Amino acid sequence: MKSIETIFSDIINDYSLQGTIISLDNDDVIVVVSGGKDHIGAMALSVPRPSLKDQNRMSATSSILTMPGHKDDEPAKYISENIAAATERNIAVIAGVHYDNLDLAALEILRELWISLTEKIIIFINQKNI
Repeated sequence: MKSIETIFSDIINDYSLQGTIISLDNDDVIVVVSGGKDHIGAMALSVPRPSLKDQNRMSATSSILTMPGHKDDEPAKYISENIAAATERNIAVIAGVHYDNLDLAALEILRELWISLTEKIIIFINQKNI
């Protein structure tokens, strides 16, 4: 392993996320995303490739595994695909975010947090060239 670093999201209404970035010797990256009660809710593996719509842009192909009864596949897929496309690296994301009694407004806050956390992780990986 090259390094392990943790990036923290902003805090909105007592909700926050963190991404622990594990960079491997061959430039593959594992990102563990957690918030609230951390656990394994879903795993996503994304491989960068040229976009099917525009060969001049990068995209990613993904495989997702979700634990029964969990809803962490949406952030796992979003995070892994966006990081893979932006860094042109194979990205594995393990996501487990759990806060009790979430309403639609809280779910939207979590969506905002995982989107902004993804951007922070992309910047970190590209700047540090991990």
